Amino acid sequence: METLARETDYGPCPYLPDRLWRVQEFATRSFEPSDYEALLAAGWRRSGPVFYRDTCPGCRLCTPLRLDAERFRPSASQRRLLRVNADVQTRLCVPSFSEERYQLYRRYVRVKHGVEEAPDSIARASYSSFLLGGPLGTSAIVEYRNEEGRLLATGYIDILPEGLSSVYLAFDPDEGRRSLGTWSVLREVELARSLGKRYYYLGFWVPGASKMDYKSRFTPFEIARSGRWIPVGDRAEALAVLGTRGDSVPSPDLAEATGRP
Repeated sequence: METLARETDYGPCPYLPDRLWRVQEFATRSFEPSDYEALLAAGWRRSGPVFYRDTCPGCRLCTPLRLDAERFRPSASQRRLLRVNADVQTRLCVPSFSEERYQLYRRYVRVKHGVEEAPDSIARASYSSFLLGGPLGTSAIVEYRNEEGRLLATGYIDILPEGLSSVYLAFDPDEGRRSLGTWSVLREVELARSLGKRYYYLGFWVPGASKMDYKSRFTPFEIARSGRWIPVGDRAEALAVLGTRGDSVPSPDLAEATGRP
């Protein structure tokens, strides 16, 4: 992939202070899901038609993380969340445009990320390019609705030969008590298991980053280093493998503040 990719400087790091953000990336209209799954261990991710990995100077903290759907066991607090959201129904959908899903996404990014309103035609095109379809041909949408049928959250995933890869999650900002960001991980792990998939790819874990450190709460997990997946029991063991302390930057709500890059 290095021969196809270009290096781009994007300025300050979006996760940690006093660091620069450099990305190696390429775009394509078609890509084999099995090839993409193999690239995940080397730090590649997908955003719409673009495949990218961070190549930031002096930093290797963006760490691919996945859960083994057969080994993972929710913690006591995570099991409580399953009970809190016992009324939520899950449905797997094809990645087509829906006004309802689009409006939920737009409200989510405005409230949670402070994204300024773009003209509607531009916002719709950006949403479709980012989250609908894509070059793999195996993308899907997971809808989460309450008993009255109201859409609470939407998960965007890639279905790969051996696992599900989380692309993004948008949820109703008014449903904070449900902790839908954390809960949806639990449900999508169950979905992977029900589809006969071994792994659930949760994107990058960035130790010490307020928006990304929550991913290490799902234990045990595996991290990728030098193209190889390494099983670890918890955050401390993972930090030892990475050779960093991973001091956290304070945040009021880690798990609910972000989609899943």
